[in-house]
Amino acid sequence: MRSISRILLTPLGGRSWDLFVRATAIVGLVGIPVILFVPGSQPLVWLALAGIPANSPLSPILPTVWDPLLVQVAKFASPASVTAVAVGIYMYMEYINWHVYGWVLSWQKFDGLRSHHWVRWGTRAFSKAPFATVLVFAASPLPFWVVRSLAILKRYPIGRFMVATAIGRVPRFFMYAWLGAAFRVPLTVLIPVMGGTTVAIVMTRLFRGQPVVANEILDETEHRRAGAVPNSATGTGTTGSAPMLVDSME
Repeated sequence: MRSISRILLTPLGGRSWDLFVRATAIVGLVGIPVILFVPGSQPLVWLALAGIPANSPLSPILPTVWDPLLVQVAKFASPASVTAVAVGIYMYMEYINWHVYGWVLSWQKFDGLRSHHWVRWGTRAFSKAPFATVLVFAASPLPFWVVRSLAILKRYPIGRFMVATAIGRVPRFFMYAWLGAAFRVPLTVLIPVMGGTTVAIVMTRLFRGQPVVANEILDETEHRRAGAVPNSATGTGTTGSAPMLVDSME
């Protein structure tokens, strides 16, 4: 019993990876009875499981995996069901991402981030129409980590943020699912799309001598445990710039 409680309560790596592993375990456990008692649900359960790494700290090396997955799964399930599962798992991960971002942006290291000119401009623009801005970013290929960070910095209510995100994601996900069902794009086309960008990113990082999965959150956690003090005045420290850290989490 103690060993089980130790596994359940002991953090697994840094906070972001701990949440990622636990989120995967929860979805996996929920998926088992679904597969057993809901006929034909296997593709949707696999979509839910794949949606976790695709929208997690691993997403920097998996930038073109999620949308083609919707196209593929829609060959075996209706566009409506694919959209429902995709939105559900995405919002689940978005809720986790919101709290991970909020945790990171609350560090003293990022006290100077708000004074950067691009952050000031972005927060001013965001505050003029926050709901519409989130919706547009969610419905388009624009990098969503940008609007997520601005919303947290402006302390935008998470409830409104989640509603705007869902409204924007639904038509986008349904479009990919409809394309998959209508045109049945062959897997030989989807695999290069999903894997090509990942291979290019991995090779580039290896060539530059960078870690394949750049996770400044874990690095910073270790530095904080070791007693390192970041430079809060400049927003930089031993783990790189604030934009780089935020970008790595998307």
